[in-house]
Order: sequence, then structure tokens, then C-alpha cells
Amino acid sequence: MSNRILQKTLSRRGLLKNTALMTVLAPVIRHSNAWAAASPRRVIFVYSPNGPTRVVGPATGTETAFTMHPWWMPLDRHKADGIFISNMAQTGGGTVSGDGLGLGAQMFSGFGAGSGGDIYAPKGESVDQIIGKRLEMMGQGGVARSVVWGSSKASNTRGVADGFASGAGRSIAPEVSPAQAWAQLFAKFTAPAAGGADTLKAEALLTRNKSILDFVNKDCVALKSALGTEGAKLLDDHCTTLRSIEGNLVKTLASSCAKPTQPAADGGTNPDTYPAQCEAFFNLTSAALSCELTRVVGFQLGGGHSRNRIASSYGVPSAPRNDSVGDQGPDHHGWTHQGSSANTLKALQLFTTYYSSQVALLVDKLKATKDASGASLFDSTVVVWCPEHGGHPNMEDPHSPAAVPIVILGKGQGMFKTGRYIKGGAPDLGTGGGYAQAGRDMGSLLVTMMHYMGLTDVMTVGATGCKGPLMSLLA
Repeated sequence: MSNRILQKTLSRRGLLKNTALMTVLAPVIRHSNAWAAASPRRVIFVYSPNGPTRVVGPATGTETAFTMHPWWMPLDRHKADGIFISNMAQTGGGTVSGDGLGLGAQMFSGFGAGSGGDIYAPKGESVDQIIGKRLEMMGQGGVARSVVWGSSKASNTRGVADGFASGAGRSIAPEVSPAQAWAQLFAKFTAPAAGGADTLKAEALLTRNKSILDFVNKDCVALKSALGTEGAKLLDDHCTTLRSIEGNLVKTLASSCAKPTQPAADGGTNPDTYPAQCEAFFNLTSAALSCELTRVVGFQLGGGHSRNRIASSYGVPSAPRNDSVGDQGPDHHGWTHQGSSANTLKALQLFTTYYSSQVALLVDKLKATKDASGASLFDSTVVVWCPEHGGHPNMEDPHSPAAVPIVILGKGQGMFKTGRYIKGGAPDLGTGGGYAQAGRDMGSLLVTMMHYMGLTDVMTVGATGCKGPLMSLLA
């Protein structure tokens, strides 16, 4: 039984409602929290192309009584573990130079868009790179300071930009072949063998955790007598499971980090392979994080303004030719330039639902994987999904910078208050100059993720003018 289950069970049985018992139980909760903190924190940034264009998402309702928008319904099974935000603006929207056309590929950078023929070029590095470099400097970055993977990239889909950047003018084209990603990260990697020299670090972690468990066990013994007969009965099952936690740690050290099998060669431009590529990448992501080869992952489902297509099994209709962009066929960007119609809504829903389903599958994989402490990998991993653009039923602009739906999944070891829907500061129609604050809020969201990863001295990002973290996200 994990410390989280222990705390929830104690609360459910009413022990924590008694002020006196709260004082007595404090040592148990304090030590069990210290045990949980042994897991390093991880973050995954997900970027998807274009946007919903014709709807506002990803949820509707009040902060705690909300429902997932039908287009984002695959995420409903993770509803309790998420923060779903509507009416945000792209990073810097309304506060720095650029409009939706150029700002869409700057979501994770905090900078404005370029000008002229350079409108899509990044003006600075994205937060995944900032975090990875800082962790590396502190000796906490793993074998790779960060990785950028994806099922497609801008150059493969007639896109104009990719979602992550290593610096000004330096977009990062994601690795789209799981086989190549495996070769780069796992080819020379050997998983720790039980009893081998490679387990020394893990055994040191176990020793630390065992000493914490010793404290918790002693507290439990003392509590049983202090609580009296009834209280002792309620607490007894928790005390007797502490050593099973220790046993699970021993087993997990030998099983949590396993070298994955090399995926089949792929990474082409056939959209029918994208779901399999995503699945392979999600397996590699969970392995890389659980083996602590990296702590920062960027994943791209398509480049900026991408003519991205999805598997033919989804049945996306073919868009009529649009003279302003010359697009036609079943690609996402072409449909964003169509007027409102049943076919437009159907196509845009299929794309948004597909991206939602892939994010949901990523979280499924994280929840099913254990880390070296024996906890679910998801307990110490936060997933941040930002699409390129937003949307609204009354808005014709296919590049809206002012109504962007953001999804954050993961409690971050208790840092984030999940199970909520938050409406951002951008106006519903995404017009006029009223979305400056929402742009600063997006910058503060990125600062919050850097604080979560330990960069607590960072108070702003890029040129957004934000000042500190976005407090509404915190528990």
C-alpha cells in the first residue's frame, strides 16, 4: 500500500477529522511523504498542429463540476488527474510581437513571432531545453538532458515550423522513427542487474527508503497504544503493510528499469503508421523515464501549420481546394481554412479527438509503469499538452491566438490541484486586444512547470512579461 493510499484511507475512516489525532498522526504522514519524494520529477510537453478552430475546449462547466467537451472525450478517463484550461492565449499573445499566424509555433518558448519571411522562426529556446540544460548542470539530467520525439515533423507534412527549439532560429526537428530513437538512447544501455555494480545507486535509494520506513513503523507502534482500542484497530492494517512496501521496493528495483525491445524500422510519412509510432514512442518514453535516462521529453504530433493527416481508418473527409493556401484533401490545415459546415466540424473533431486519444494513451502507459521507488511513473510525471491554435464557433480566423485549450495531466507529487476546469482570461471570440493577460498567464504556466522541475529561481519566460508561476494551478 502506497503512502497516498495510506493517507486517503486514514482520511476516509475519519481519523484525520479529529484534531488530536491529526497531531499524533503527523509523524507518519511526514515520513511517508519523505519516502514518496524519493522519486525524481519528470515532465512531458506535447505539441499538436493547427487547432480546433470551430469550438472552444477542452471542457465546459464550473471549476469542479465540469464535463469534457465531446472532441476531447478520450481524456475523460483521466478527468480526476487533469487541469483543463480554455480561453488561454498563445505564449506572448497580446504582450509581444506577432499574431496567431506566427505565434503558434512559439507555445513553449515565451517569445514573440518573427517578421517578414522569418515569421515562424523561433526567437529563443523552448522550456524543455531550458529545464534539461539546468538539470544537466545540477547533475540531475540523466544520460540525455532531454529528448524530442514525434509521430511527424514539419518537413514531412509541408509544415513551416516545429514546436520545440534549441535557440533563436534553431527549431528542433523531432526524431520520428522509434527505431532510431531506441538506437540513440538504448543501443548501448544495459539495465541494472540484481546484485551487480549498476545497482549501487538504486540500493542506496533503497537504504534511504528503508530507514524512513523504520521511522514510520515505530510511529505506527506508538500510535496504536496512543489511539486506544478502536483507533488501534483502524490503524493496525496500515502498520502491518509497511514492511510489504519495503518488499515491493526490493522487487521494483529489479523490475522497474527494463531495456525495451528495439521497435521495427519506420518513421515514414504514411499517416497509417502514426498510431503505431505513437505507441512505440510511449513505450520508449516510459522506459527512458523509469530508467532515469532523461527527465524531460518533448513530443510532437505535427509541426506548425502542418498539412498533417491521420490514419485513413478515421475517415477524415477530403477538404475542397482553398485558393488562399492551395490545400485540398484530408489534412488538418486544409480543413481549418474551410467555412463552417457539417463536413468541417466532422473533420476538425476527428483530428482533435485523435490527438486527445494519443495523449490519453500516453497517460495510460505512465500509470501502468513503476519507477525505482515502486510508485506509478505517473505520480512523478506531469504531461502538458498545448495545441498550436484555439477556436470558437463565431470566429473565422483559422489561426486564433486567443482561445487555446490547454491540458495538464498529473498531480506532480501533490504540487498541482487536479480534477478542475479553468477558464482563462482571453475573450470568447478571440478578437480585439483583450487577451494580453491570457498571454501572460500562458507564460506563467511555463514558469510553473519550471518550478515543478526545481528551477524555482525562474520567475519569467521569454518576453511575456509574466511574473512568477500561475498560482491557480497549485494545490
